[in-house]
Amino acid sequence: MREKSYPIELFRKYRKEIAVNIFLLLIITCLSVTGPLVLRNIMNRTGVVFDQKSAAVYFTILFLLYFFRFLSNRYKFSFEEKFKNLETVNLYQKIFRMRYDKINQLEPTYLSERVNTTVDTVFHLYASSITGIFVSGLILLITLSMVFRINKILFAIFFVQVPLQYFGFQKLLNGEHSKLAGYSALLQETKAKSSKNIKVLLADVNGVKQYGESGIILPLIRENLKEVNSLGKKANRYAMDVCTILEFFCVCLKNASYFLILFLYMIGEAGTGDFIYLTLINDIYYGSIGDVIKIQINLRELKGAFAFVSEEVEKNYEESGTKELKDVVSMEGTLHNVGYEGKILIEDGAFHMEKGDVIGIVGESGCGKTTFVKLFNRFQDGGKIVVNGHDITEYDVASLRKKILYLPQNTYLLPCSVKENLFIGNQGDHHRWDALLRLKFMQKLIDGGLEKIILENASNLSGGDRQKIILGRIFLQNPDVIILDESFSAIDEETGEDLLDLLKEMYADKIILVISHSPKYIEKCSKKIQIQGKRLIQQRT
Repeated sequence: MREKSYPIELFRKYRKEIAVNIFLLLIITCLSVTGPLVLRNIMNRTGVVFDQKSAAVYFTILFLLYFFRFLSNRYKFSFEEKFKNLETVNLYQKIFRMRYDKINQLEPTYLSERVNTTVDTVFHLYASSITGIFVSGLILLITLSMVFRINKILFAIFFVQVPLQYFGFQKLLNGEHSKLAGYSALLQETKAKSSKNIKVLLADVNGVKQYGESGIILPLIRENLKEVNSLGKKANRYAMDVCTILEFFCVCLKNASYFLILFLYMIGEAGTGDFIYLTLINDIYYGSIGDVIKIQINLRELKGAFAFVSEEVEKNYEESGTKELKDVVSMEGTLHNVGYEGKILIEDGAFHMEKGDVIGIVGESGCGKTTFVKLFNRFQDGGKIVVNGHDITEYDVASLRKKILYLPQNTYLLPCSVKENLFIGNQGDHHRWDALLRLKFMQKLIDGGLEKIILENASNLSGGDRQKIILGRIFLQNPDVIILDESFSAIDEETGEDLLDLLKEMYADKIILVISHSPKYIEKCSKKIQIQGKRLIQQRT
C-alpha cells in the first residue's frame, strides 16, 4: 500500500487541533470586525459617541476579543507542545526506517538537525499559516462587503490591494523560479550541516583539549558559521526586499484610504459613525493584507522541510519482509561481488553455520569482515543469505535484528542510567532481569549503582564496565546470533578471554561470530571463516 504524503499525513492526524484553532480565530475575527461595526451603528443612530449602554456593549465586545485571544494563545502553546513532541518522534521513526548506507551517507547528526528545523517549520504551517490564511481571507471578505455599501471608490482602493499583493508577490518570487524558496531550502540544509560539523568538532573532549589551541579547530568552526550566516543574509535580504516593495504599495493605498475617508467625512458623504468605522476597519484590513504577505513568504520555507521528508527520508526506506523470525536454527549463503559504494570486497564464497557454532572471522584490515557480518541483520544487502531455509529478505527486519545482535567495536551506550542501558532491546522481562542480577560479572555494576547516569561518550565508565553493560544487554535480549566485531578491543586480552568464555558457556546453543585480530580469541572458536584475495573460505580451526 502506498503511503500518504507527509503533509496529508499531518493534516489528517491534527485536523481536530487545526479545526479548534480556526474556530477560536474565527471568533476573534468576528469580534474584531464587530466592535467597529457596533460603534458605527450607534453613532449613525444616536449621533452620540458613547452612552452607558453603548459603552457597555463595546467594552463587552473588547473584553471578549481579548479573552478569546488569551484562550487562543493558550491553546496554541498546548498544540505546539503536543505537535513537537509527537512529530519529532515520528520523524525519528521515519529515519530509523531508512537504509543503513543512506543514514551513513547523510550522517546521523545532520539528520537530527534537519528533524528539529523541519518540526519547527511545519508546526508554524499548521498552527499559523493555514489558519492565518483562512482568518485573513475572511476579514478581507467581510471588510470589502461592508465598505462596498458605504462608498464604491473606497471599495475599489481596498479591493485593488488583493490582486496587487497576490500577483506582485508571485511575480517577485516565482518570476525568478522561486528564488526565496530555493534560498530557504538551501539554508535549512546548510544550517543542519554546519551545526552537525560543529557538534562533531566538539564531541570529543580529549580532542578539544589536545588540539583546541592548535589553530585548526577554531578556523573550521568559523568557516561553518561563515557559510550559514552568508546564506542567511542573502535569504533574509531577499525576503525583506520583497516585503518592503509590497509594503510600499500597501502603505500608499492605506494612506490614500485615510485621505479619502477624511474627505468623505468633510463633504458629508460619510457620517460620524461611518468615519469612525472606516478608520478602525482600515487598520484591520491592511493588517490582514500584511499578514497574507508574510504567510506566503513563510509558506516558501516549507518546500525545504517537505523535500527533506519526502526526498531524503521516505524515498530511502529499507525494504522489509513480513515473516517473523522466532528462532535461528541455521544460516547459510553464497556471496558474489559483495561490497559498498561501488567497491567490491568479496568476489565469491559460501558459508554455513548452525546452533552451537562459534565462528572466528579473520582477514586483513579492510578485507570486508564487517561488511560480511552486516549482511546477517541486513545493515547491508548482498549475496544470497538463507535463514532457516528462507531467504533473509522474507523476514521482518525488526524481528531479524532482535534475534541477530550486532555489537561493534564502539560500545553503544545512551546518556541515561546503567539500568536503562541494560534494557535496550528487551523491555520488561523481569525474570531474565532477576537472573542477570545474580550473575558474577554484574556485581561491580550493581556496587556502582544501576541508577548511575552515563555521561556523553560514556566518559565516566571504564572500558571493562562498558563491556559488562553490553554483556548484560545480550543476556536480557537473548538473541540467537551474537556478532562480536572487535567488541573486546577496549579491554585487556585476559578480561576479553574471560568474557568470551562466559558467552560461550551462557550461549552454548546459539551462533556466535567473532571478528578479531587476536589469535587467542580465534583459537576459542570451533570454526573459522577467512577472507583472503577477495574470496570467503570457511574451515574448521
